Formats: sequence, structure tokens, C-alpha cells
Amino acid sequence: MGEKRSKVVVLGTGGTIAGWAPDPSKGREYQAGELSASDLVQGLETDQDHIVTEEVARIDSKNMDWPVWLRLVARLQHWLEQDDVQGVVVTHGTDTLEETAILLHTLFRDTKTVVITGAMRAANVAEPDGPRNLRHALSLAGSPGSAGVVCVFAGEVHAAAGLTKIDCQALHAFTSQDPVPVVWAVDNLGALRKRFSQPSTAVVNVSAEALAQVKTWPWVELVHHHAGQDGRLVQTMVNSTTAPDGWVVAGTGNGTMSQGLEDALATAQARGAHVWRTTRCARGQVQALSGDRFQTVIGLNPFQARVVLTLALVAPQIKPTVLGKPEI
Repeated sequence: MGEKRSKVVVLGTGGTIAGWAPDPSKGREYQAGELSASDLVQGLETDQDHIVTEEVARIDSKNMDWPVWLRLVARLQHWLEQDDVQGVVVTHGTDTLEETAILLHTLFRDTKTVVITGAMRAANVAEPDGPRNLRHALSLAGSPGSAGVVCVFAGEVHAAAGLTKIDCQALHAFTSQDPVPVVWAVDNLGALRKRFSQPSTAVVNVSAEALAQVKTWPWVELVHHHAGQDGRLVQTMVNSTTAPDGWVVAGTGNGTMSQGLEDALATAQARGAHVWRTTRCARGQVQALSGDRFQTVIGLNPFQARVVLTLALVAPQIKPTVLGKPEI
């Protein structure tokens, strides 16, 4: 029998959960990322002997970018490979949490439990929500079995795919298609993983190790359809000397768009750009129709689709021995 997995690792990236307000009575006036991962764990009233903490970054997640993501991916890969590690928790700001969640899901969906969590209130204001979220995340990451990559927030566990921040003020800031209570998930990791499986979500066979080979990241732009959207901005960018390598269009309803926007994106596609179609609607899935000109993406919101398409487009820079053909 192998060595018992006894450790849970907390990788800190900053965010509101690590935020500190100079005047706690003014809860909205705080600096994100002031506290370390070790600071966050202290005082949780939980067994800390098996918890390892490490700093990846201490930023406001509105500033999340590929260099920070690559550091996070590398450290996550390192810890998941340790035999005595049961799971990993990533503390993160809420602004781009859903984008980091889909990145990690794409790269680590078949590994040990990875839990991403955060908070809506700074650590030193009245009734902060970070400690509760972190306790729940640690409990789930330390449970026997594997749930894959999930988000824990406000007493609920969410699948990474389709995770969306829907409220900029409330403690229940996130939603997903099928959230479950933390208390149920802790004892049912196998069932949770099956419940959260997303076979229809675009699969990009990029390994965490392979990302180190990427020299230049592709430019993937997001465009929303709205009343009066005629595609002129897309056409202008397509005709520029440096045009995007890919586009994600957040259409109205079932991914619909005006003729002008569709024609502009079709021009981009004809010139070699990849175009993925999704919806700006918070709920429901885009359904592919006969005659569609663009790839339909389901299971992802537009912001998550942009991350996945970016990963897919790095394929030419990665040796075939470490990258399977992306399904795009």
C-alpha cells in the first residue's frame, strides 16, 4: 500500500480573500492580496499540521495574466505529483476566478482534487466570508478520493466548466448549472466528479508541462452581439496589420448575431482565425444548427471559452509528443 496522502497544499494568488482594509468600517476600501496564504490559514480552528502553504502571487485578480497563470500551473503540477498530497486549494480573487477555474480544469481535470475559492469581503472587515470558504475548501481537498477541479464558495461546490460570477456584491456571488452543498460533497467525491463531468465541453489536450514551450501567446478577442452591432469593429481589426488569431462571439439568445457581425467574423475565419460561438445569456446552452458558420461551444461562458480557445491555439508551438490534436 502506498504512503497515505496526508497533506493539503494552499497556493495563494491574492485577491479579496487576502485583502486588508486600513479602516475595517469601510469594507469596500481595501487592498487585495495583502495577506499571505499562511496568514489565511492561521486561526481557522482546523488541524494545520497537514497544511502546506505557498505564495504564487499576491495580486488583485483583475490583473491576472498568462505569466501568473503559468507560475500557478507549474506549482500546481509540482504538488499534485507528490505522493503524500491529497489535494490542493487555490485562493483567488473573484473577478477572474471563473477563468482560472476553466484553465485548471482543462489542464488538471483527471488529477487529484483541486479547489479554487475566494471571498467577497476583505479579511479584517466585519463577518468576513473568506475563512468559511477556506475551511470548506480545505475540507473538500483533504477528503479521500478525487473531485477534479471545482470551486467552493458560500457553502456550495461548483463545477469549473460553466462557473460564472453573477453578483458583484452578494456573498453568493457565483452560480453554475448544478451546484451542490459542501456538506454533501465532502462525503461523495466520486459521485460529485461524475455529476460534474462535462463530456460536451471542448477538450484541449494540452499538458501542464507543455505550456512551458509556448513562446508567443495567441491573441483571442471577445466580441458581444447587441442591438446596433454591425461588425465594423471586427472588420477594422481583421483588416489591420495585426489581427486576432481567434474570436469568441457572445451572441444573443441561442448565439445569434446580426448579419454584419456574422459576415465580419466569417471574413476573419476565411483569413485563418478560429471563431467560437457562445451566448451572453447567463443560463442555457447554445444549440448547434444546420448551416452554422462557426464552431458552437457549450458548457462554457464567453470568458471561459476565450481561455480554452487560447490553449487550443498554442498547438503549433508545442511538440506533437506532448500535445494531442485539439478538438476545435
